[in-house]
Amino acid sequence: MSDDRKRIPVDTEYVNALGLAVYTFARLEWQVAWCSEKIKPGALQKITSEELTAGKIAKHFANLVRNMPKSGARNELSELAKEFTYLVDQRNEIVHGKPCTAPDGKQRLSSRSIIEISKLEHAADSFVRCGGKLNAMFYGFLQEYVPG
Repeated sequence: MSDDRKRIPVDTEYVNALGLAVYTFARLEWQVAWCSEKIKPGALQKITSEELTAGKIAKHFANLVRNMPKSGARNELSELAKEFTYLVDQRNEIVHGKPCTAPDGKQRLSSRSIIEISKLEHAADSFVRCGGKLNAMFYGFLQEYVPG
């Protein structure tokens, strides 16, 4: 191994926050995929075989939820679908951010503004919270759900 990666002047704390945000989003995205499969068997195959982007997964999930019979659980899943759609935008700002040097001289990513560690931590927390709610639905309501 050449250690060329160490030539990038970015601090470890920033890279750790960035990596955790990306990882927690990946977990959230797969929780959405598995909830989609519970709602409509075969959805997971569509998501993986067509290599859907996170945005397309969000639309697919929202459509699946919209077509479920009316219930309190469907309303909750609908709110989670909206939240996931919003979080996809948050993730995109991070992942598609452009490298820059912040006014304090630190290496950062920027999108609409400079993405600081606090924003990465907030995003990761939001990804985990949404994923936890979806996980509760997956092992709760969706465990007993019979697709119509």
